[in-house]
Amino acid sequence: MAFGDYILVLFLTITCTHAEPDCIPNANCFYTFGDTIDCSSLNLQHPPCFSSSSNITHINLSNNYLEKFPVHLPTALEYLDLSYNRISGDSPMLYTIYRRLKYLNLDHNAITNLSFFSVISNMSNLESLSIKGNTDNLYSKYPNNLLVGLDSLSHLRIDGVQDGNFGDIFLEDKIESLKFLDASGYNCVCKISHLRWHVLDKFNLTYLDLSFCDIRSIEIGALNAQTYLQYLDVSYNQRLGFRGLANISYDLQNSAIKVFRLAKIHCTFGPFILFYFILLLNHTKYLHNTSLEELYLDSNRLEIMEIGVLPNLPKTLKHLSVGDNKMDDGMYVLQVNSLYNLVILNVSFQIYSHTNYFDGCNDYSYSCHIGPEVALLNTGQQQGSSNITFYLPKNLKRFYANNMKLHIRVGEVHFSDCNLEFVHFQNNFFVQIHGPIFGCDDVRYVDFSNNFCTFISAQVLKFSPKIEILNVSQNDLGFTLEKDINGEIFGNNRNLSVLNLHDNKIHILPEKLLKNNSRIQLLNISYNRIEKWRVDIRHMFLLQHLDLSYNLSTELDETALNLLPQYNNFTINLLGNPLVCSCASQFFLEWMNRQHRSRFVHLQNITCSYTDGSRFSLRDLSDIVQKLQKNCSSYTLLIIGTSSFIFLLLSVTMYRIIYRYRWTVFYIYYLTKQSLFPEVKRSQRKVFYEYDAFISYSEHDRRFVFKQFKKMESGGLRFCIHDRDFIPGKDIAENITNAIHNSRRTVCVITSHFLKSYWCMFELNMARMESIYSRGGDNILLLVLLENHIVREMPLSLLHVIESKSYLEYPDEEHFGSIGTFWRNLEHTIKDEE
Repeated sequence: MAFGDYILVLFLTITCTHAEPDCIPNANCFYTFGDTIDCSSLNLQHPPCFSSSSNITHINLSNNYLEKFPVHLPTALEYLDLSYNRISGDSPMLYTIYRRLKYLNLDHNAITNLSFFSVISNMSNLESLSIKGNTDNLYSKYPNNLLVGLDSLSHLRIDGVQDGNFGDIFLEDKIESLKFLDASGYNCVCKISHLRWHVLDKFNLTYLDLSFCDIRSIEIGALNAQTYLQYLDVSYNQRLGFRGLANISYDLQNSAIKVFRLAKIHCTFGPFILFYFILLLNHTKYLHNTSLEELYLDSNRLEIMEIGVLPNLPKTLKHLSVGDNKMDDGMYVLQVNSLYNLVILNVSFQIYSHTNYFDGCNDYSYSCHIGPEVALLNTGQQQGSSNITFYLPKNLKRFYANNMKLHIRVGEVHFSDCNLEFVHFQNNFFVQIHGPIFGCDDVRYVDFSNNFCTFISAQVLKFSPKIEILNVSQNDLGFTLEKDINGEIFGNNRNLSVLNLHDNKIHILPEKLLKNNSRIQLLNISYNRIEKWRVDIRHMFLLQHLDLSYNLSTELDETALNLLPQYNNFTINLLGNPLVCSCASQFFLEWMNRQHRSRFVHLQNITCSYTDGSRFSLRDLSDIVQKLQKNCSSYTLLIIGTSSFIFLLLSVTMYRIIYRYRWTVFYIYYLTKQSLFPEVKRSQRKVFYEYDAFISYSEHDRRFVFKQFKKMESGGLRFCIHDRDFIPGKDIAENITNAIHNSRRTVCVITSHFLKSYWCMFELNMARMESIYSRGGDNILLLVLLENHIVREMPLSLLHVIESKSYLEYPDEEHFGSIGTFWRNLEHTIKDEE
């Protein structure tokens, strides 16, 4: 390569090097407000370019790849977040750019050269500085006068070094401005094994966080100078133990402490796991001299308290949390009511198993200790009972007792001086709740979810009329609610606004379940097995949302829709139901599409299935409705035509059957009528009949019948002749059946006129039915054939009668003597008893 080529390459290299930008003109930042801009998480290697005269005061550049401090920034800048970048800190003239800066966050960068603090020291207006997580190998101590000149600094977040020499980093003898010091090791680094008595003397803090610092001991006097201290957190120093609590409480006597956090200052497991983890009176006795309002003792494997610990706590205490311990029902429980100003009590997660058996607490000498004070304890235990009386602090408003693995069948419960408003009992094993529960009439919030509860009586909620939010989800109350047809379980809770019945294995709910709960705003019945909605909620004028998601409903039929409120200000969730798009659900889908689409949430995620198994999203509801209208209209005509044909076929068939057995039908009808009405009871069958025979004849043969049968009556026989003996005004068919039923025989005078007469044939067939159904098959029918060859004119049905019944043929007049014989034979036949 020629020398000229080397010169050209060197020139281009120098040019390109100088061409590398210090800022990016357009970085796609997000302007949240007029003076605030968010450039976080944009993978920026160079900051955006800002005009120095810009009015922007807040810039967020966190979570990028910046390696240098931004230079092109507005002079009005007050807030700058540079956390989670790669800044090393070599920019000595930055104080001229940041002279108005009040907040600077440099957490989790690559600042290993402490000379960068000389830049920060010139930011005299800086009020809040955060420099956590800038080194993996923490210094044994910070250099003296590291933060000199920050006269306005009130908030400091810094890693905790081994010696914890926080006062040495300031030049002044007393730092009046600093009120907030966070040296916590949470998500950062803190390795203060011993907190010395002098390390905080320069400060008069109101907020101090020393959690996650692996503190093993705190000397008496380390906090003595903090007379204005209101918040102290020494949680998750697992080798500090309750012995460290005693030293801390001694120093806090002269402070203004309000919040004291001591969560997990004990090992969960250690060499002395067979002994109790005990809170002694000596550990807390100096707290009595403070105005403490909140005390947190969670996750300390605390099993018992010495009698007197609770009464010794300051009467100003409003919030006490002892969750995630192993506390049992010792005698100290009876002393809880001595904390009469307590507002919140948390005893959740008691007797709970921990899965981490090795939590790094190898050096047990600091926390896992047993002292002679153990002998002072009264560890008497009480046996649980289903009928319980609780003595609570009179001002207690919130009670947390969830995840305690309580196995209780709750009977009658009494509370003394109960003013509870919020009750949390979720994730236990209250399998049955019978009640009643007395004394807590002011409860407004109840969370009783996930308790495997199978029964709750109507007495449980009866004495809590102010309940507004009730969560009984994730239980097994489906059968109990199904039986509550009169709405007694929730009947007294007229202020109920939120009711959660999620996941209760509910198949059906009675119509009047919520008849008294008109103020409900949110009703959650999701993840159950409801196929048909049958609960009347038309009276819920405040209802905003009905959650029926993940049930088994294929539609909301017309009955269900009529039970919903008629206004349009509430929504329904049907997500996860097996909705069907068919002609049967066409009414529901048209109702949805017509005027109620906005009522259904997640409509774009709801699907319905066609008869062929394909599924479609209801986001295309209009198209689905049009398709159904087209398909179902022709289907409807087919149904109507098929139904009409079937009806016609059945009608013809029934007509043929009835016609064939018409005489049987007529006879049974009139016989039944006789048995039902008192006035015809005399027509029932008797041993002695009213008439010897009923004479059936045609009007054309009346003269012959009157002449001949009247002669026979002179011989002692009594005949029923319709022209003479029928009751006027009564139906002719009823007269006929009564006459046949009250006569021992029926004599039919057969002529061609008889065969043509409807009523004559009616009388003959009624006589046949009488012999079959009332006379046990006895022959009561006697046929008299007046005309020769009349048999030829008879229908086939009557020929069967001729063959099976008695009959007499009237002789010709030319045969002398035979007529007299005929009438004698007839008279003898009529007189012959059955």
